Formats: sequence, C-alpha cells, structure tokens
Amino acid sequence: ADADLLVSVGTHFRSNETRHYKLGLPAHHVQIDVDPAAIGRTYPATTGLVGDAAELLGALVAALPRQTSADPDWRERAVATREAVRARLRGDIGQYAQICDAMRRHLPAESPIARDVTIPSSQWGNRLLPILDPATNIFPLGGGIGQGLAMGIGAALGRPDVPTLVIAGDGGLTVHLGEFATLAQERPWLVLVVFNDAGYGVLRNMQDAHMDRRSGVDLFTPDFQLLAASMAMPYQLVRDAADFDEAFAKSLAERGPAVLEVDVTAVGPTPTAFVPPVEIPGH
Repeated sequence: ADADLLVSVGTHFRSNETRHYKLGLPAHHVQIDVDPAAIGRTYPATTGLVGDAAELLGALVAALPRQTSADPDWRERAVATREAVRARLRGDIGQYAQICDAMRRHLPAESPIARDVTIPSSQWGNRLLPILDPATNIFPLGGGIGQGLAMGIGAALGRPDVPTLVIAGDGGLTVHLGEFATLAQERPWLVLVVFNDAGYGVLRNMQDAHMDRRSGVDLFTPDFQLLAASMAMPYQLVRDAADFDEAFAKSLAERGPAVLEVDVTAVGPTPTAFVPPVEIPGH
C-alpha cells in the first residue's frame, strides 16, 4: 500500500489473497483486463485499460521515460518480502513443503499443472509451487470443486510429450468421479495426486474455527486403490511425506495415467490450518 502506483494485470483480487477484501492498495491503481466488467469489480481503479495484456503492457513500457527516479531499494525490498512470505508459508504447511518441492523437482518446466479447488492447492499449490511457464498454470476461475481432473486431462492431451500433474482432494474428485473413466479411456501421461482427508477439508476447518459443531463435512470416500485397479491404472499410497519423492518419480515413469494417493490423516495436519478469510455473520 506504500507504493505510488499499482498496475494489476488480469488480477481477480479474490478474498483469499486480500484477507477478505481488507488488503490496502495504493491510491493510484491502473487495472488491465480483457473483460470490461472486471474493471473496478472488487477494488476501485483510478484507470481501467481493457484489451490484450501483452499489447497494453508493451504500450505502457514504450511510453515510459528512459530515465526514472524510482527508489533504488524498491526491488530489493520486494524480493526480500517475497522470500519472507514464502518462508513463513513453508512453516505453515510443515511436512507438505517436501511434497511441493518434489513436484517441482521432477516435473519439466513445460508440464501442465492443474490444481483443483482443494486445501493443498489453496494453501500452497497456488502460492508456493513455482510455475515456470504461464501456459502450464491451470486453475478454475470459479470456486467450484471437481474441475481439476477434467482440465488436466485436456491439458495432457494437448501436451502429450511431457507429464501433466493434477492436484485434487477426495471431495472434489468424487464430485466428478466419471472423469476417472475418461482418464482410463484416453490414457494421457498424467499423474493424479489425490489428497485424501475423508471429507470437505476446507469446510471442516471453517466449521472448527467458527462453529461449535460439524455438519456435512466428513465423507465416505471411495477406495481409490480399487478404483484405479478397476480401470487398469497404476496406484501408489503415501502415508509419510518423506516417501512422496520416490512415489511421485515412480508415477511419472509410467508415462501414462497414474494415481498417487496421499493419506492426509497419516501424513498429519499442517502446523497452521487453512481457513479462508471469510466473515461469518454472528461469529
């Protein structure tokens, strides 16, 4: 908020990233988006530019003077802030940082990474897992669960020469369970990592944080090993974060569809529970 100007490009300003819209922005905000309706939708913009981001950014850069009086320490401050935030997040997720690191270490830069709406995606997959090619960044625009596997299958078929990663939870995956059959039918080079906490984890955390009871969040989930076997897909189970690296590498080596289940109950909770910054009336 202490910057002179913010230029946002295709930014949604969701509640998760703005602490339920309490994040302060600089007084001057230039918002770039291809959708006219997005300008000023959640945060006011002093100037709205509608069009192709690459073209508009190129025009803005061309219009800048060759000499600027920018604060020479600004870049260093920005880098230091980013590293501090990432270090704090690694502490928040504990042992799951090993899993995040292993994913990036084994995947080529060109590999599509599809994240369903689930705690591993919202807490660290969207924030800590490095995206090395913008075209590999696949995440639903809306908040509905269950879309990740279908999007991942499409991405994998579009890039058959590299493996695709799909991060999903058991709740969202069960909503679109029919996509398992699509995965078995098309047989793309895709590793489906299922984080199984036997429920709607984020809703469970919200109820634990704001309510005095749980309702409708603890689920009967499929036996993913039997499900994978019934569709002739390799399967592995990880019950310790330290074992994920080897299991993930083995799944990638299949060069086809593979299911890798992470038993979240066995691995254990994150040191800091992920609770979206939403306001509950009366609580």
